[in-house]
Amino acid sequence: MKQHDFGRIEPESLQPGSGVTLLPEGVLGVCEDRAPGCHGEELEEGGAKNTDHKTTGGGKDRHPVDSAGLFSFMTFHWLTPLAVHARRKGRLLLDDVWPVSQQEGCHANSLRLASLWEDERRSKGSDASLCSVVWSFCRARLLLSILCLTVTQLAGFSGPAFVVKRLLEYTQQTQPDLGYGLLLVLGVLTTELVRSWSLALTWALNYRTGSRLRGAILSLAFSKILKLRSIRDKTVGQLVNMCSSDGQRMFDAAAVGSLLAGGPLVAVLGVVYNLFILGPTSLLGSAVFILFYPTMMFSSRLTAFLRRKGVAVTDRRVQKMNEILNYIKVIKMFAWVKAFAQDVRRIRGEEQRILELTGYFQSITVGVAPIVVVIASVATFSAHMLLGYDLTAAQAFTVVTVFNAMTFALKVTPFSVKSLSEAAVATDRFKSLFLMAEVDSVSALPSDPQVAVEMCGASLAWDGGGQSAQPSPCVRTTGRHRHKCRQRAVLQEEEEVSGSLLTGRGRGGASGPEEEEGTPPPSQRLQSTLHCISLSIQQGKLVGVCGSVGSGKTSLISAILGQMMPLEGSVAVRGRLAYVAQQAWILNATLRDNILFGQEYQEDRYQSVLSACCLRPDLSLLPNADLTEIGERGATLSGGQRQRISLARALYSDRDVYVLDDPLSSLDAHVANHVFHSAIRKQLRHKTVLFVTHQLQYLVDCDDVILMREGSIAEQGNHDNLMKLNRDYAAMFNHFQLGDTPHIEAPSRKSGGSQRKAADSKPGSVKKNTPVVKDNGEEPQCGGGVAWPVFRLYMAACGGSASCLLILLLFVLNVGSSAFCQWWLSYWINQGSGNTTVTQGNSSAVSVSMKDNPMMHQYAAVYASSMGVMLLFKLIRGVVFVKGTLRASSKLHDQLFHKLLRCPMKFFDTTPAARILNSFSRDMDEVDTRLPFQAEMFIQNVILVFFCLGVISWVFPWFLAAAGPLVLLFAALHGVSRVFIRELKRLDNETTSPFMAHITSSVQGLATLQAYGRARDVLHRYQVLLDQNQACFYLFSCRYLNTWLAVQVLDLISVSVLITHQAPTMMVLMHGQIPPAYAGLAISYAVQLTGLFQFTVRLASETEARFTSVERIHHYIQSLSQEAPARVKGGAPPADWPQQGELVLRDVEMRYQENLPLVLNRISCTIRPKEKVGIVGRTGSGKSSLGVLLFRLVEPCGGSVLIDGVDISDIGLADLRSKMSIIPQDPVLFHTTVRSNLDPLNQYSDDQIWDALQRSHMKECVSQLPLKLQSEVLENGENLLKVREAAVKVLILDEATAAMDAETDALIQETIRTSFQHCTTLTIAHRLTSVLTADRVMVLNQGQVAEFDEPSKLLANENSRLRSMLVAMETKVSVRG
Repeated sequence: MKQHDFGRIEPESLQPGSGVTLLPEGVLGVCEDRAPGCHGEELEEGGAKNTDHKTTGGGKDRHPVDSAGLFSFMTFHWLTPLAVHARRKGRLLLDDVWPVSQQEGCHANSLRLASLWEDERRSKGSDASLCSVVWSFCRARLLLSILCLTVTQLAGFSGPAFVVKRLLEYTQQTQPDLGYGLLLVLGVLTTELVRSWSLALTWALNYRTGSRLRGAILSLAFSKILKLRSIRDKTVGQLVNMCSSDGQRMFDAAAVGSLLAGGPLVAVLGVVYNLFILGPTSLLGSAVFILFYPTMMFSSRLTAFLRRKGVAVTDRRVQKMNEILNYIKVIKMFAWVKAFAQDVRRIRGEEQRILELTGYFQSITVGVAPIVVVIASVATFSAHMLLGYDLTAAQAFTVVTVFNAMTFALKVTPFSVKSLSEAAVATDRFKSLFLMAEVDSVSALPSDPQVAVEMCGASLAWDGGGQSAQPSPCVRTTGRHRHKCRQRAVLQEEEEVSGSLLTGRGRGGASGPEEEEGTPPPSQRLQSTLHCISLSIQQGKLVGVCGSVGSGKTSLISAILGQMMPLEGSVAVRGRLAYVAQQAWILNATLRDNILFGQEYQEDRYQSVLSACCLRPDLSLLPNADLTEIGERGATLSGGQRQRISLARALYSDRDVYVLDDPLSSLDAHVANHVFHSAIRKQLRHKTVLFVTHQLQYLVDCDDVILMREGSIAEQGNHDNLMKLNRDYAAMFNHFQLGDTPHIEAPSRKSGGSQRKAADSKPGSVKKNTPVVKDNGEEPQCGGGVAWPVFRLYMAACGGSASCLLILLLFVLNVGSSAFCQWWLSYWINQGSGNTTVTQGNSSAVSVSMKDNPMMHQYAAVYASSMGVMLLFKLIRGVVFVKGTLRASSKLHDQLFHKLLRCPMKFFDTTPAARILNSFSRDMDEVDTRLPFQAEMFIQNVILVFFCLGVISWVFPWFLAAAGPLVLLFAALHGVSRVFIRELKRLDNETTSPFMAHITSSVQGLATLQAYGRARDVLHRYQVLLDQNQACFYLFSCRYLNTWLAVQVLDLISVSVLITHQAPTMMVLMHGQIPPAYAGLAISYAVQLTGLFQFTVRLASETEARFTSVERIHHYIQSLSQEAPARVKGGAPPADWPQQGELVLRDVEMRYQENLPLVLNRISCTIRPKEKVGIVGRTGSGKSSLGVLLFRLVEPCGGSVLIDGVDISDIGLADLRSKMSIIPQDPVLFHTTVRSNLDPLNQYSDDQIWDALQRSHMKECVSQLPLKLQSEVLENGENLLKVREAAVKVLILDEATAAMDAETDALIQETIRTSFQHCTTLTIAHRLTSVLTADRVMVLNQGQVAEFDEPSKLLANENSRLRSMLVAMETKVSVRG
């Protein structure tokens, strides 16, 4: 079963004892992130195994690690069948991997962690320590692993200390003793065996612990996110980073953190033993070791500090990328690609500087172990000799071997400290999330059983984050100016002054959970509140809520949903809630799943809902009707379709109280009328409905009407009574009747991917056709090994083959210089006294003592200076390597980013943003930090292995005979492990995107999920996806250890062969032919070689696995299609083009993808210079597609478009887009200053900006901000009227003023008429009055021009479509007045 194939999870597939409680309606098993073509099938027989807590104890569902014996568990032998399978098939599918073990399932572990955290919270309140909770969670297993580690350390120490010493002394004996020699060889084997296996057991325990901790903390974090009242200071960028990077950091801490405990033990043993062997001079070498510990600690802590700074910058970069991805359509239309690219490059530059510093310190810690041995040896032996003591080969090389044993602690220290300090950072981030306020759903019931909603003297405020059911920012102003500004502010804003949109403090503020991707940090700000609301809504009543923009309508709804902080009074609700958000939230699933929302499918009920919401005509145009996958956040649908699906979901849910926040805003007149009568009046006739609207004509049919003003109820009563009162409501209604036909609000502002759709395209213009296009939901998958072109790409990015050879040469010189130090010591010992004769009593004899050598000082000098040379090479190598790898990662980032920005809109329509973000967060993190770390160790170890083999072969040439077969065996082993590790890493990557996308999707729909009480289902779905990832992740962690058993055996063979060869050799060639000094050198290297072989084989596979991230980036760089060039050489239009602004369309045809129907079908028309043209038509008739075509977001597939005689297909995109302007349907403000929002390219003076603000009636509001134009705009703010002051000749208004009340709209229309009287203006509108003043009106129908003439002529024609649309709206208004 493919990773995404989760149909609806039916109750049958949840077996008894699964630990998941089903909700009455079943489980929300919608296909959040699956391959196209999954339409709610039952889980297949093999498929059930991919869901965590659904496994029972039996059969193939059982994870082999649960039933593995001690030997199998310790040596990872249980993994062998999978490794062999991977080698045979050449690749692994998700099918082949066992489901996660019950002990690792995140459900059970998160419950345990949650209970520990709750206990801690109860006892310590906000001072609760998450670190101590994590320690309690892992304590027993970690203590056990520390015990195993102690055994490892003792075995690793006693081998060199006792057995190797005897072996070296044996080489100095005059009489060989075969039995004793073989016994010593056996001793080396035994200690090596105990060391290897106990270390394997330590890893085995730690990996399971880490896996459990990761699953528990990620699951707990997500369940907390689902309960949040406000995301406040957590952006989605941070949440995504938390679940990718921070989860990994917690795992690393559990896996390697405990290894730190082994250091002190072996250090103490080494110090004591060397003191016993050499005397007081050995303390000098031991002091070097001990001093290196704090140095390493300091370096690791510094690395962690820099990492912390780096993570903050990475968050900013991911956030900026997120903003670009969500608003890519606007960025392209305004030709702002360059400005945003510079922003990202600037942040990336900061990140690089931090990464470079981190790299230097990391490089110091990586190769430090062999260097410390050399420094300690040089210090000890030089001092020992210069102080006049004698030294034998047995003494010297025993000390060197003990020093080597002591380096294990040094090797793991940087890993342990780094992982623990990074985990401390991660723990702080998780703790800040766990301490955030939770949503407080209204549990009180009204006192009167006939009342559905009751508010008694309720005053409510937004807590610190300015949170609302919908993001609804406003301009932060002082209290006394606020209402004046609100009257005139041309913000395409939501219904609420809830969060501050512009703050003068340069910091963010938060808005709603359904916003694009996250919310910036909170700042002190004015909160919009509801004051003394007293309200009683009878059961079964339809209550309309109206009021000007920002009067508190959405706040009223949010109060009922429990999302505001009650200050005084009470709020009570009877019955279950259904909620239709102002912007529809759409799941990445089939259309049917979106409507069912986890409930059972009932044919009659479902069909009546489709009819009521007018969805049948749309279904007939979708490729698979209601089983069509609708892309991430509904990106494949027009605004009206999304809104109706959201309403259908509410109707189908069959709740008691319906909260509808402007549900008709995106619909044209016919459809809105139908939906109001069929759905709201008829289907919900026995339900309690709270209906917020700007379309006052519908209030006539409401049982009760509430008029909001400044956060209070200004008037309340039925329509007739309020008209008789003749106050604000009557004035508003009369103004509305006289001046305007009913207006329609802008479609789906910011609904998740609103930028990502070709807005309002024909209902059939699905941007992806489910059966054909694999683009949506499939990760790029590359079979087989990491291809050579990927390595070549990385090497080229490092600076080409010359740079790579230089780096390699520096590695060789670095390792070679340390080998030279060891060799020089053995050479010096071998020279002995240099044949110096000494007088003993009366006779003189040749001395055997080294201290009598006349050249001792020269030997000591060379020995000490070789250490200096080695340190110099280490330093140079570190700098060059860090520079090279950083250059590579930056180049890859820049290439990927450049290609991405040049992608056509089709790519953004069909690719989930989470997946693209994954490349810029997780994959870039791998390439920036993890890959260089692995590669550096790998290259160093490979060269070290070759030097070891070389030295041993030089001493015992026939060792090569034994080494040959060994190398072949290791190569075969690497062949098996390489495929296995690479495939597991690939599966780990592939299973990460779905659960990450699930987080982003859920955060955007938080208010809807909370209102429907669906959080538990969504959590269950998340746990299924996370467990799927955990299964691969755990195996990937155990990956290199399954080769452990084979490596063990080969190690032992190699040691035995080596030493068994040595013993007889030494016996035969005793008399000075192989000097004890050289034998000692060989043995010290041989002992070192045992662990080194394992580590290097593991690192080879590990490094290749890290390259899968480079491979994914390479895949994108290679495969992303590109739009037309920004500028065409020799094809640029004249500098003053277009002078007139004449538009000629000749037989224009356009479709969104090759396999989809035409959305514009042979359109031919001429629009005269400076003409004002209105474009109308029902939802999906192709109105916005016309704008898409003019900006060439999608290239025409036939015909031509000429502006002032220039064919727009012949010129560069930047030339075209910079000469036109659009006020888009989707409101957009970027998280930067007011000034940068209006002029990202910095082309205009402040005076010109103020002038533009004055003309768009925003000057007063902006001038009241503390920093004026430099005030920060919060992420996802709404649309300031973004009109360029440039001399544009063509202006497109895509339903730009639909979200404003009539008065504001009139002001803006006037601005447009005066400021753009010299422009050709195309106005796409639902609100008919805004186009009746146009010179001509174009009526579109199914992608064709149905009518195109002056409005007066069209209205005079009884059969005209324009007239029938107008009549449909006017009949509604004239019912009463």
